[in-house]
Formats: sequence, structure tokens, C-alpha cells
Amino acid sequence: MSSRLVLVLVLAVVGPRQAWSQGTGSDDDEAGAGSGSALVAPKDSKARGDWLREKLAAAIAARPALGHAKISALVIDLGSGHELFAHAPDEALNLASNAKLLTTTAALETLGSGFRWRTAVFADDLDDATGIVRGNLYVRGRGDPTLAATDLRALADDVAARGVRAIDGQLVVDASYFDTDVDPPHFADQPKERAGYRAPVASFGVAKSAVTVTVTGVPGADAVVRVEPDAGDYVRLVKADVKTDDTKPTKIEVKAKPKKDHLELEVTGVIRVRDGSWDHRFRVDDPARFAGEVLRAALVARGVKIGRAIGSGPVPVAAKPLAQHESAPLSLVVREMNKLSDNYVAESLLKTIGAETRATPGAATWNDGLTAVRAALAKLGLPPTYRYENGSGLYAATAISARQLVAVLRAAHADFRIGPDLVASLPVGGEDGTLAKRWHGRAAAGRVRAKTGTLDAVVTLAGFVGVDGDHLLAFAILANDIPAGQRSAERAMADDMVDAMVAYLTAGISSPP
Repeated sequence: MSSRLVLVLVLAVVGPRQAWSQGTGSDDDEAGAGSGSALVAPKDSKARGDWLREKLAAAIAARPALGHAKISALVIDLGSGHELFAHAPDEALNLASNAKLLTTTAALETLGSGFRWRTAVFADDLDDATGIVRGNLYVRGRGDPTLAATDLRALADDVAARGVRAIDGQLVVDASYFDTDVDPPHFADQPKERAGYRAPVASFGVAKSAVTVTVTGVPGADAVVRVEPDAGDYVRLVKADVKTDDTKPTKIEVKAKPKKDHLELEVTGVIRVRDGSWDHRFRVDDPARFAGEVLRAALVARGVKIGRAIGSGPVPVAAKPLAQHESAPLSLVVREMNKLSDNYVAESLLKTIGAETRATPGAATWNDGLTAVRAALAKLGLPPTYRYENGSGLYAATAISARQLVAVLRAAHADFRIGPDLVASLPVGGEDGTLAKRWHGRAAAGRVRAKTGTLDAVVTLAGFVGVDGDHLLAFAILANDIPAGQRSAERAMADDMVDAMVAYLTAGISSPP
């Protein structure tokens, strides 16, 4: 990337630790503000089905401001497969982050819920008497999307505990599990965006390949500006000039200037003490180098001397293992991914699927991942008449109908290797994740588990509705070409539709004796 590219970000704080909107990159949890009125469906089976279709159609018709939007929706009974409602169900639309449902399903089918990523450290030769590594110290990444700076510090602790005091050669990063194309497909659609949601992916990455700038007001003094994690000279805070002033609204400006071999940050502005701390994440351009610098800084902090620049290359077969870190199992990682709609985890997972299924030796490519996901979905019965071009759904990467998405949900739910962990990974309405603020005080709270999706003119919701363990619905509500300012209207529409589904199920359950 050109060193002349500069990002200027200006954000005004209206409260402590704001959850800043990331433009086209975020799945916010804004409340839908549906009608919220208590619904009671008829008990009779046929009348109940007619009632549900009327209510769902009415929820769409009641939003004339969405008249020019494209809407594809489908609701089925999971037990019977019976179609309860359909609205343009075969129109292929952009899924936004609902694409993560496809990525999750394929990952669980291909890798298994117990899959873990392993990051390991090796040495050419360690002289136990002197603590000197004769040759290089190597770190080999295997795509762990959850690797944190604390994990690298723990690895550094383990290396120091093995008696390592100095390295004759280099700290060498082995990132050969993935190829060097670090930007997922379609991320080039917004090349100047440096927010953390658009971070690059390498097989050795840390802190989701982003630095966090944190500003904290100090009464009677300049604000404190911190950059984390410590990446040595790779990330340089060249200017920190933020005043603490309770007479002015908080306004922070960050200039992120990518250079040939490092990233420079300039932070200026003003912050009020009562607004708490301000923070924002920025992508780095060389994720493997960034992670290597974080590990090197951790080693140096533990007294390990490293005199030469970081290198890159494969770990020799004869190298001796010193320490390793294992991630949480995939079943837990996909919960983080879907509940928080994490793009970095999704794209890392996509490339991991490619690496683990690649037929020939070599570094995994994005196409390896895409091919493997399509193959996994084909095993579940989805014909290849859809478009899926990255793992997160960011940008214009998908074209899939409500019918196709619901077919995946139904097939995944029926497969015991996939269904329980897929359902557990989804945000719960009114309780957590990107659905935490929806359906409060309404019957649907706690009874809908669904994935959200949000882009500038796209809002999607798909998942499951249930009121007991025997009666479940699978649904998808996809909207594209939403007029400016009308995303909340679409969410309200979807909220009312889910309310009607809950009422339909509740009326169909016999009262206990």
C-alpha cells in the first residue's frame, strides 16, 4: 500500500466507551422497534397457518418506506419441512454477515467441533548450559484467529522458562500455512478503509491483526494515549496531543500513516473525563510481521536477547520444539464469531478450511477455502446455484436466496455433528450478541436464535425460533436495496415477523395436563 495513504478518523464521544459504528463493516444490535403488541394465534391448525401467513405478509406491507427494497423471506417447520410462508423466496440477495452461517456450517462439517489451532516455537539448537540458541528461534502459526498478545506473552514465558537467554540468529516467522495474499476476497472494494473490521489474515497473526488506540482523560493534565499491543518499532505513536477539557465535547482525530516497513499513528483532539476512555482499532498491513514483533517484544521483556531483524521461512525438520499454545475448540470459537459477527475470525476460518482440505502440499489460498466450503454445502444438499465469495459476507460477496439459506439451516440442524454447535453459536434475542437489544419484554425474547447481517443498504436475519424442544421453525428474512435511513424499519418488520412465529408456535402447543 502506498505510504502516501493517510486515514483521518474523527469521532465525537457522547458517552463512555462508545460502541462505534464501523460503516459497512458492522452488525449493530440496534433495537428493531416493532409493534411489540401481544399476539395470540388461533388454536385450530389450519386457522393458525392462515393467521401466520397474514401476519407475516402484513409486517412487510406495513412498511411502505421499504417499497423499493428487495425482500426475500421463507419460514419452514423444521420437523416436517412444510413451508409456512414465502415472499420472493428464490430471489438471490446479498447476505451480509449471514454468510457466516455458511462458513460456520462448512467448518463444523469439515473440521469438526473439537478442531484447535496450534502455535508453536522451535529452536535450531539450544545450549542448555548457556541458554543461547545456536541459530534461529522459530514461531510457526497455523491460522489461530483468537491468538492474543497475552498468549504470545505466555509463549515467551515458556521459552524463558526453558532457559533461553539469547538468540544467535533471528526470530523467524513461519507463516507458510496460508499463502501471502492476506486480504480476503472483496476487501479491496474499500482499499482506503483502515478500521479493524477490515483486518488482513495471515497464518501467524495476533490481536486480530489490528492495533487499538486508547485515550483516557486525566483531570488537570493531558490525556493518556496508549497503543496496544506493543509491537516494537513496527507501530509508532509519533504524535500524542490530546487535551483533557470538560468544557468541550470529546473529539478525537487519528491519522494512520502506513509506511514501507511500519505504521505511524498521530492522535490529537480533546476528551472529557466524564466520557471515560475512547478506543478504536486499526488494521496493520503486514500481519505476520506485526505478530512477530509482538512476540519479540515479549521475549525481550523477559530478558531474552535478540539482536537481528525478524526473518521469515519454514521451520526446519530438525528444529527442536520449545513451547506451544492451543486455541479453544472450534465449537467455542464459532460462538465468538457469530455472536459478535467477527469478520476476522470468519475469514481466518475460511482459509483454515482450505488449508485442512487442500489435496496437494503448499500454502492455502482463498480459493482453496471457497472450494472447500462449496463442497461441504454440496454434501448437505445445496446445489451450486449461489454466490459465496468470502467468509464474512463483507461487501458484495454473496448472492443467495432465502430458500437456499433456509435449506442450509435445515440440513445443518438435522446433522448432529453440526446442528447443536451452530445453534449455540447464534445470538439469542433480547439476551446477547448482536440481538441483545431486540425483543425486550416481548414473547420472542429468549426464543429466537439468529444471525444478523448489516451493510449500507442490506439488513438480514436468519436462524431458528422455538418455544419448546419439539417445535422449531427455520427462517430467513433478507432485505437489499433498503432506502437511506430505513434500516430500522426493516429491523422492526423482522421483529414483528418473529413475534408472529412465536405466537404461532405457542398456540400449537397443548396445555399441560
